Amino acid sequence: MAEIQDDALLLRRIPYSETSLICHILTSGHGRITVMARGARRPRSIFRATLAPLYDLRISWRPGRSGMGSLVDVMRGEQLVHEARMLDALEVIAVTNTLFQDGDPHGYAELHEALSLLAARQPDEGQCAALWLMLERAGWLGDLSHCWHCGRPVKESALMYWQHAHLVCGDCGEGQEASPGLRKGMAGVIREPSVHLSGQDRQRWRMMVASVLREHGVKLPDSFRPGV
Repeated sequence: MAEIQDDALLLRRIPYSETSLICHILTSGHGRITVMARGARRPRSIFRATLAPLYDLRISWRPGRSGMGSLVDVMRGEQLVHEARMLDALEVIAVTNTLFQDGDPHGYAELHEALSLLAARQPDEGQCAALWLMLERAGWLGDLSHCWHCGRPVKESALMYWQHAHLVCGDCGEGQEASPGLRKGMAGVIREPSVHLSGQDRQRWRMMVASVLREHGVKLPDSFRPGV
């Protein structure tokens, strides 16, 4: 079959046999794909220096007739996240791997935006912002100005509640308070690099992200586990 070229982000590499890798990749125009990188584990493989996460990639591959395709070439472009933020970014990629499955047309633009957000924010806020953005883009979250149960808009000054991984109005239930300041701060961090949360609000945001991941059976990133 004819080769296809596209911009890409690497999600996961799985060793296959003694010399090859199975690669899960998000592409700009073809969604999520799985390809075999034959010989990628050999010392002189053309893939060894280029097939890496957290870089803009330009890949060529041949689709399979009834299964995974074969990777033909990889050109590595710009590094998306500084070395100091790579562990946070890799945890975002691990969560993304569960959000978009093979054949899903989405994922590339969403992950690119999330990594750019992480890179531009403070370490203690960037990962929460990136994960929240990914979960919202995947349809797992509602917006911060509406009740996720009844769908009614909520006044900016009104108190809301975090209940079973949902943001609800006072008419729909109670739980941990999600103050107007917290909701405004979360939206502000995502929108502007100059906005920052208090230490308490950062911890509440992390709790909210962790509860959504648990609700959907997603393994928590190490940095979100208690005691870490």
